[in-house]
Amino acid sequence: MRAPSSILVIDAAVLVAAARGRSSGAMLEAARAAVLVTTDRVVHEARRRVELGLKRPDLLVIIDALVAELTIVPVAALTPILARSEVSLRDAVPSLNGSTRDAHVLALAWSVEADVWTTDRDFAGTGIATWSTPNLMRALAEGVHDRP
Repeated sequence: MRAPSSILVIDAAVLVAAARGRSSGAMLEAARAAVLVTTDRVVHEARRRVELGLKRPDLLVIIDALVAELTIVPVAALTPILARSEVSLRDAVPSLNGSTRDAHVLALAWSVEADVWTTDRDFAGTGIATWSTPNLMRALAEGVHDRP
């Protein structure tokens, strides 16, 4: 198994799962092995899913606590490569859905040379390695990481 990168970009689904208690331990374990980063848009999306989608505003305090431990990059800082990441997502054969809504996540991963921790398959074919929670935890348990 290839080692996860020393920087991991977190997507909204992982953040929401951690707030719900499903992967909060995984988030702590990953933070010991890698620098965790995300975009301000991911944070907004996670907060929206928790508050409006799940109707669990009580979990917002947990989202905020998790976010306090992440490095947050404004999407505006990624503007120079957003268009290229949108094209890459749209043309990625394996995903076949043509969605470009996670272009900011891909742009961040490209800009910091990171892997993406996600539940999505949208990044397949973009040249970025992705990790599901079980595979990431397995790699970390086996000591397969490169934290500087």
